[in-house]
This record gives sequence, structure tokens and C-alpha cells, in this order.
Amino acid sequence: MLRTAIPFGYLFIALILGAALVIGIAFLVFGLLRRRTGLICVGSVISLGIIGLVVYQLTFDAAMEWNPSIPDDAQVIGTWASDRETVTLRPDHTVDYRSDTEGFTGRWTREEWNLRLTADNVDSSMRFISFREDLRLMTNQPADPDMWDGDLGLSRR
Repeated sequence: MLRTAIPFGYLFIALILGAALVIGIAFLVFGLLRRRTGLICVGSVISLGIIGLVVYQLTFDAAMEWNPSIPDDAQVIGTWASDRETVTLRPDHTVDYRSDTEGFTGRWTREEWNLRLTADNVDSSMRFISFREDLRLMTNQPADPDMWDGDLGLSRR
């Protein structure tokens, strides 16, 4: 994934990828004109690599929804887990959270896609996202989506 929080970062990425694509096409054309198999291969690999990266990024971004529509709490009730964490949301708005380093039982509230867990000495914010139409629970949501590390969070078990 291509992510940056640097001002004009996406412009720099686009310029670098565009320049690499032009170089790859130039190698490919020069190789075809001179009948140099090595240049044809290098040009093809560079060009197809850049095109593949851009297609992958566009496909990933289209599959990701940061603000999914969740009509009611029944959509989120259940157990959400990964290999490191488990969050169990019950219909009575109690929650059981367990991870490698901590655990607590408390209450949960939801506002649209945001989830708030509260307990003694705990006030935690989480977020629901949708990836390929499947709801996911991010326990460590980024302040800025451009700073996101790519972790899709917990899936429903």
C-alpha cells in the first residue's frame, strides 16, 4: 500500500511512479527497436510492475470503507478477535476485552462507526471499518488514515 502523511507526498509518489513508468516504457521501446532481449525484459518488468502496483492500490482503496453504514447495534454484537485480542460485545451493552497484556469488563456504546469502551480506569475508542463488504473492528485506529499501518483489525468470530 502506498500511504504518506507528508505534505504533497502523494504528488511525489505520483511523480516517482510516473518517471519509473516512462523509463520502463523507454527501455521497452529501445529494446524492441534494437532487438535487445535484456532491455525488453527490464522495460517490461518495470512497466508491468508500476501498472500492477497502481491497479493493486486502486483495488484495495475501492474495497476499503472507512465510514461504513451500520443501521443498528445488532450488526456489531458478537465476538471480534485476532490472534492477539478479543472483544466480545453483548446485547446488554457490556463488553469483555482481552489481549496479551490486559483485560477488562465494562460497557460499550456506538455512534455510527465509532465504538467506545469504558470500565474502571479505561476509556478506549475503537472504530468499525468495512473491507470487501465485511465489517472489521480496528482497536488501534489512526488519527489520520494516511498514517494507517494497514492492519484491518479484528474480524467477527
